[in-house]
Amino acid sequence: MAPISHLWAELPGISPELAAADSAAVDDWHADGADSASEDAEEEDDYPVLLRLAALGSSFAARVNRLGARQREQLLERLDEALVSGAEHERNAVATGFLEALVGAHDRGVFDLATIWHELGAESRHYIKLWNTRTAAAVPYWMTFRDPPEPQSAGAAAALLRDSCDLLASADDRLLNTSAEALDADPGCELEHRVENMASAFVRGFHEIDRSTRAKVFEALERVVLGAPEDDAAAVGERFVPALVAGCRRGALHPVLILSSLGPHTARCFRKVDEVTP
Repeated sequence: MAPISHLWAELPGISPELAAADSAAVDDWHADGADSASEDAEEEDDYPVLLRLAALGSSFAARVNRLGARQREQLLERLDEALVSGAEHERNAVATGFLEALVGAHDRGVFDLATIWHELGAESRHYIKLWNTRTAAAVPYWMTFRDPPEPQSAGAAAALLRDSCDLLASADDRLLNTSAEALDADPGCELEHRVENMASAFVRGFHEIDRSTRAKVFEALERVVLGAPEDDAAAVGERFVPALVAGCRRGALHPVLILSSLGPHTARCFRKVDEVTP
């Protein structure tokens, strides 16, 4: 990937208005007599790349309604590429500069992040969801779904998890076939047992499950947490999520991978469980 410094040469072609705002920010930096010695400095400019991207993020947020879809796509795609495969200082600058500037503008009510959420790259969305999880910020539904999730019927936790992954469906079938009498004796525990059993299967088989299927499982969990009856949501929060937390503590799963992949509401549940579990 080309260095992120190439972005400044490309910016006038992406958006002359953003390029003009960037040029003004650079001029202001020099006018303030800033010290040019910085480990983040670019070879052709002493303006630290982190501060420059933070200014670009603020400019983008202020002008987003005047940018065309193609302009937004080009800029956000370039920055997501840098977040994925750029040098360390470039990744840090995109994350703590540009993306956190967007989140800050959204939190202040001067920019609606929802309007461009699905135009952000996958890595950018993961970073913002992880940031919200760490800061315990309120998490809106649109960080997971384009439209408000539909209400789910009773038993949705088991049904959605089964549909999301063949491995979980097979584990559920084995439980139902071998434990029918025990479950019949205590029907109220059936949903919890089934969800806990599928959670164990998911943790055990995590590294053999392909990425797209994992995403379907995480989406199923989010749908339950957001729109399923209380018993279903409790089964996920008290059985499935604790299994993920335990898997991370054993080293079977990596917590950053899990937190950046979970839906934001499920990720908040993960944090709470992790905080209260000895």
